[in-house]
Amino acid sequence: MGKLIKYEFRKQLMSKFVVGIVIAVLELVFLAGLIFDKGDWAGIGLGGMMIVAMISLLYFSFESIVTYSNDLRTKQSYMLFLTPRNMFQIVGAKLVTTILQIFVCGCAFAAIGIGDVFLVCAAKGDVKMFLDTVKEFFHALTGVEIRLVEVIYVVVMLLIAWLVFIALAIFAITLSTTLLSNWKFKGVASVVIYFILDWCVTKVATLVTPTGFLEGEYLVVNTEAWAFIGVYAATLALSYVGTALLLDKKVSV
Repeated sequence: MGKLIKYEFRKQLMSKFVVGIVIAVLELVFLAGLIFDKGDWAGIGLGGMMIVAMISLLYFSFESIVTYSNDLRTKQSYMLFLTPRNMFQIVGAKLVTTILQIFVCGCAFAAIGIGDVFLVCAAKGDVKMFLDTVKEFFHALTGVEIRLVEVIYVVVMLLIAWLVFIALAIFAITLSTTLLSNWKFKGVASVVIYFILDWCVTKVATLVTPTGFLEGEYLVVNTEAWAFIGVYAATLALSYVGTALLLDKKVSV
């Protein structure tokens, strides 16, 4: 499976290279602003990196979906499914590659952003004051105090929701490409299938939506909150198994 992951990563390497160059240029602009005391330069560099980071993570997700669609449509990529590989390995490699690139790139962007903010604070001598201000601002805005368990919950929730979006899209494309292969508008069908599946998952998730999610000053992460994530985790697993089984029945030799 390691070779499959490397193969998937290489197919999407160019976009990471381009984003890396853009981030490096913006980081140099930011550092130049600090060194030469040019606040507008630093602001442009830091703000630009935040925008590029958000757009890049969205693009990487759509790139994974488009790459998978091309794998099924183009003859060269289609050969991947004719290799003596288990379909669970092939689909798993695609999902693992998506997870890794989102997680690694997200962590890299976060590390650069946090490092740059600390550089600004260190230059002004206000690191502790900055952190206290962020906590107070967040509490005043939402009425919620920041605690580690809430941070972990929000990160896990966002990550798994992101992965479910990709897994459902891949499953919808697989359905339209295999079961609806003779349809003229199977591309449109895959979009419709995705929205239907997403609607169904959302409806199921609302059944366990945490009641009293906000109580007092704290964001309550209780059993219901984790059950809410569990629905999406189950959706991710079912999408993976369903995609692999469809490919095994309809595509593999």
